[in-house]
Amino acid sequence: MRYWMLLACLFASALLAQDPAWDPAKTRVFAVGILNFQDDKLATWPDEGRVDANMIAALKKRGVTEDKLVFLKNAEATRQAMEQKLSELLAASAEDETLIFYYAGHGARDLQDEQRTVSLVCYDSLGAKPKTRWNVADVVALIERDFKGKTVLLTADCCHSGAFQTVVQSLKTTKQWGVLASVQAASRSTGNWTFTQCLVDMYEGNALLDANGDGSVTFQETANWAEAEMAFCEEQLSCSGSRGFNARCSMAKAGDKKPARAGERLEAQDEGEWWKVKVLDSKDGKLLVTWLGWDKKWDRWIEEKQARAYKPKLFEGGTVVEVDWDGTWYKAKVMQNRLGLHLIHYEGYPATDDEYVPRKRIRLPAKKETK
Repeated sequence: MRYWMLLACLFASALLAQDPAWDPAKTRVFAVGILNFQDDKLATWPDEGRVDANMIAALKKRGVTEDKLVFLKNAEATRQAMEQKLSELLAASAEDETLIFYYAGHGARDLQDEQRTVSLVCYDSLGAKPKTRWNVADVVALIERDFKGKTVLLTADCCHSGAFQTVVQSLKTTKQWGVLASVQAASRSTGNWTFTQCLVDMYEGNALLDANGDGSVTFQETANWAEAEMAFCEEQLSCSGSRGFNARCSMAKAGDKKPARAGERLEAQDEGEWWKVKVLDSKDGKLLVTWLGWDKKWDRWIEEKQARAYKPKLFEGGTVVEVDWDGTWYKAKVMQNRLGLHLIHYEGYPATDDEYVPRKRIRLPAKKETK
């Protein structure tokens, strides 16, 4: 009898120890993708080939139902409409549900504010007027107040999107929060779809993200993949974090086994120059590579000896430098290196302005001439 009781206890313990898995059927999604704006002074992007639409398709395929999904694009995403549609979605939520929030567009950081407030730019926002934007802290506060479920995943592909993580960490909450953002709070983000593609890969269960090969793509594996991908492809550091949320949560079953060496980030030689490449496959001493920034029609097989590890030249921590920001060079110091990027501190500015920058934005100060 004792044996069977012990066995039952061990079985129950094993079940409790299992990592959680995301349930699409019990998920609400609020997504916004703004690629053009009412204010013609704001930069725009083409609607053709928008990857946020692929993300929505992936979510639907996984089982998120139409009645629990809001996707606002361009002119649909006015300041009023965004808040109203999110409020309606939250009001209809249930206690056992998860909320996924996603935004792609412009993110703005108010440098006149000591708190460096970050806001999402709406379709009808006016570039120079912060009050016409949607404050990230207000977005989080609305979700905290009105969402009845306990788990929230905040995802954003825009400048300063890491502010979501900053806000969540200072929040008084009983909810479970996970954050995946394209860049750190102090930095600007690329206009490419690289980060959103990482989210698509997570929902689809791309085997490249399954780092430990256990057949599952977790939240943490996605965060790690996005960080390496963004540093290599876009020369910026993505941001992730969790508060109360289990980062080992399985977001998808991993798909078919990845081809040999697929996903490796290298540089390859062509016509005497070295270019960034990603490996798609390998066989018989050759690599099938795609050339970063070039159309896929140029993908081809190369000899392994034509490729090498990507090792960018770096400034050591403690080096006094100058850093370019909007065409002006500021005095700064390199604090540390990560994934080929430099964490720098601007002289005379608060630590909240520290950011990771690529080598191309850094130079050594000119040497003073001596008599």
